Amino acid sequence: MRLSITFLLSAAASTLAYSVTSPNGSQGWTNQGAQPLAWQRVNTDRLNFTAVLTNQNRQLLPTDQVLAALVDGTLGNTTVNPPSGGWPTPGGGYRVNLVQDANDLNTILAQSPEFNITQPTSKSSSTATGQSTATTLVIPATTSADPTAGTVSTPQNAGTPAFEGQLALIPLFSILAFFLA
Repeated sequence: MRLSITFLLSAAASTLAYSVTSPNGSQGWTNQGAQPLAWQRVNTDRLNFTAVLTNQNRQLLPTDQVLAALVDGTLGNTTVNPPSGGWPTPGGGYRVNLVQDANDLNTILAQSPEFNITQPTSKSSSTATGQSTATTLVIPATTSADPTAGTVSTPQNAGTPAFEGQLALIPLFSILAFFLA
């Protein structure tokens, strides 16, 4: 009987605690730049915590890394910067632990589900006029001691600004100058 009451109390207490909502198994992180961290809490939870990155695979992450200390728990989300040595090797099995403080890393308030850290995907960009400004580098399949063996090509209008919008401003400035004179 005492065992069942203890179990029920511990189960009830665990539902009234911090809960990491992101990152998770379907929404991981990349190994570049700041990354999002989100959680839920109740009013009886501590006001702050320390976020720690961990992985049981010590080949990917030899030691746990403190990501942020004294995080305001009432915010519900934040972005965490890379650890001092940079983000670890891409892979799976990473978790974020919300712990009591930087001096007590073993008092875990919440733990994220396992997630992956991956390489970021590249995105293309264009100018406001919609014209591509990409530069293409062509390298031949064979190696050569000649440093000019590769060619670089750039679209003809890559650096040319579009003047249509700027020309439309001339009458506006003329009228403005007339009233100010």
